[in-house]
Amino acid sequence: MTTTRHTACDIAAGTGADAAKLGALDSLLRLSMELRRHLESVAHDHGLSAPQARLVTILAEPMRMAQAAEATACEPSHLTALADQLEGAGLLTRKPDPTDRRARQLCLTAKGSRLRARLIPAVVDGAPVIGELDGGQCAALLALIEAPEESPS
Repeated sequence: MTTTRHTACDIAAGTGADAAKLGALDSLLRLSMELRRHLESVAHDHGLSAPQARLVTILAEPMRMAQAAEATACEPSHLTALADQLEGAGLLTRKPDPTDRRARQLCLTAKGSRLRARLIPAVVDGAPVIGELDGGQCAALLALIEAPEESPS
């Protein structure tokens, strides 16, 4: 007995809203894999892992560790390990949060800030799809992606 496998693209070739949504989902999943490979490549070129590079790129200002874990979609224990590695490399420090002495903030060192300044253009400019968009297109894409999070359940 022969079975035929259908890809999301085959299914999406049908009609209706579900087919269009499935096609969009398939495209986004493929793009996310391409973006992941791109980030891994750029990170490697800068002597970092992809999660380390992601953490460095979000630290424009000092940030509480809990906020950094949420922003990078990391478990807090994994973020602690990343912070340990980056601190050991002289790229960041942990300081007490001035508004809550129980909390710690991650702060880039001068070396970390210089790396961030080189890392961001490399990540953004060569990124599949994103690197080709202008500011208005990026804003529209971001509005589409973030809209479901903002709507009440």
